[in-house]
Amino acid sequence: MNLFFYPGDPSMLYARLSAPATASACGIATALAFPPFGFWPLLFMASALPIRMSARADSSGKAFRCGFFFGFFFFSVTLHWLAATVQAFGGLPWPAALGALGLLASYMALYPAFFFLFIHHIYQKKKNILLLAPAAWTALEFIRGHLFTGFPWAQLGHGLAETPLLIQSADMGGVYLVSFAIVMANTALAFPGKKGKNMVISLCLWLCLGSYGHIRIKNIEKITAHAPGIEVSILQGNFPPDQKWDPAFQKKTLDRYHRLMAKAPEDENRLFLWPETATPFYLFTDKAPTRQILTHIRESGGYHLTGSPAYETASGGNYLFFNRSYLISPEGDILARYDKRHLVPFGEYIPLKRYLPFLDQFIVPAGEFTPGMHPPVLAFQDRLLAPLICFESVFPHMAREAVAKGAELLAVQTNDAWFGNTGGPAQHLAFSQFRAVEFRKTVIRSANTGISALILPTGRIEKKTAMNTTDTLNVRAPLLKGKSLYAEIGDFFAWACLFVVLFKAVIPVLPVSMGRLAELRKKKKS
Repeated sequence: MNLFFYPGDPSMLYARLSAPATASACGIATALAFPPFGFWPLLFMASALPIRMSARADSSGKAFRCGFFFGFFFFSVTLHWLAATVQAFGGLPWPAALGALGLLASYMALYPAFFFLFIHHIYQKKKNILLLAPAAWTALEFIRGHLFTGFPWAQLGHGLAETPLLIQSADMGGVYLVSFAIVMANTALAFPGKKGKNMVISLCLWLCLGSYGHIRIKNIEKITAHAPGIEVSILQGNFPPDQKWDPAFQKKTLDRYHRLMAKAPEDENRLFLWPETATPFYLFTDKAPTRQILTHIRESGGYHLTGSPAYETASGGNYLFFNRSYLISPEGDILARYDKRHLVPFGEYIPLKRYLPFLDQFIVPAGEFTPGMHPPVLAFQDRLLAPLICFESVFPHMAREAVAKGAELLAVQTNDAWFGNTGGPAQHLAFSQFRAVEFRKTVIRSANTGISALILPTGRIEKKTAMNTTDTLNVRAPLLKGKSLYAEIGDFFAWACLFVVLFKAVIPVLPVSMGRLAELRKKKKS
């Protein structure tokens, strides 16, 4: 089969193409599936050619380089917001900002590099590439999401966040199952098999996932329509991060949030959701502004989940700083609090600072915060809700822990102003859409400059704000009590992929590799 419609022998096509250039172009094409571009159909074809080229490469080194170029350009485009962030708010000149992006993209590119190396290996060994290739990609995404505290940004499945029909299977295997199916489609396109057998298998898988998605959406929408709910007002203050902490803007901040509260209908059971660190002072510590904001809260007549920096005195007189959420009653009392537990490396703390003190000269985080220890679930009347502060919404295991403790509603509080006018906010929003599907819970999301949203348990965005606007979203958030399969079994599918790859393709070659290494050592000694 002439897969790529090249006249004549397909091998002539590969001879004409430069592997690094082709892999780079395909990496960029894959990135175009993600915000701000959103050309999601590219996910099903963009990596097929590099898969075929790396499999048939002359050496494992060429396959590895092919994967590195693919990954470097894929992550350089999807993580473009990093350069803009560190340049605008970190004070770095553009060359240094691009260098920071290049370093992160280089690290992230190692995962596709090992994937394409693995493709080369299993193709040479004539193993089942249609199964092992997507399993390997899934396993590497799983490792990337946990290694060095984890950075699961831009997993392939996230590119389909705006197509709810195709992501409903995440309630069984998380985003990993969606990524698996995407890579299988590309592998089948690269190696159709005899009479297109692999293409048929991949197509059948997607027909099953699409059918499952159609059935589940209808079912969840029916349940949601009859589910109890709470009235929520989502506040979007829209303050530039470089002005937010200026004392001159403190009164302006409080007045603006007061006006946003006034846009909510009167309802004593209403929940007001504020963004991450919405108050530009230490709430309940700085007395004067605290009195003013509590007056506004009492006037609103509702409950408030608001973000604020906080500090406590540790033994020895040192201060511990926290990124905190307070649940406040209509009377202005603290009902519960939650301190962010998964901090942003280099943003909220410097990793290994004790051993690498020189990093202080190059990196200035937003604050040296301490991870919290409080439970992730807060009691709101007779309901339980779980705050996920900014980066925490990226990690499914944090939402799963909250759901296991009975959370009926996920409340994401973030300050995506740091992303600027890039695709970062929309990419970050996609994680919340997946959390809604994975756990079949409504997600309410408040972002300082946007995108704030109500996300239904199907992953569909019911209502959202525009970027860089001051707004109040008044919505009804349905509360679903049941637990999805993914909530029950967690990352079983990803673990299964990891074990399949290890026991089918990696461990069997270790004795051979060790033997060759021993032979090389003997030759050197002789």
